[in-house]
Amino acid sequence: MKNYINQLVQASQAGKAGTIHINNNKKMKDGTYKLSEKNYDHGYRQVYTLIVKNGKVSNLKYDQINKDGKSKTKDANYEKQMKKIAKVGPKEYIPKLRSEFMKSKGNTEKVQVVSGATDSSNQFIAYVDQLINTAQKDDTKPITVNNIVYKQ
Repeated sequence: MKNYINQLVQASQAGKAGTIHINNNKKMKDGTYKLSEKNYDHGYRQVYTLIVKNGKVSNLKYDQINKDGKSKTKDANYEKQMKKIAKVGPKEYIPKLRSEFMKSKGNTEKVQVVSGATDSSNQFIAYVDQLINTAQKDDTKPITVNNIVYKQ
């Protein structure tokens, strides 16, 4: 949760709208909205593309990629290590978070935190909330988050 709060503070300091108070009834403007982390944490950074059509979420692309652009879901060693400790890996939680968001029709309040991937889940919710805010404001300028990197 600490990381989630830090992300909210960073968004505020960067002049972005707060990500806690999303007005789910406010219509989004059609367009493509992007967010990416600047830094690599544990060798990966998060990238998002939210596509809005007819005022509603039509697609969300979400992944965590390394410097070569390869998905964390394809890293067998990372998957094995995380599963050993957390009982879940990126191969499960990355598509699950995206799927829950799409099923909720763009309502992050209905996205359940994935047990074992709490930090990633909270970051997902915070970042998607930022994208929703920008879509409601019709601001298609890509968001770059100067994310905090924790030492391993």
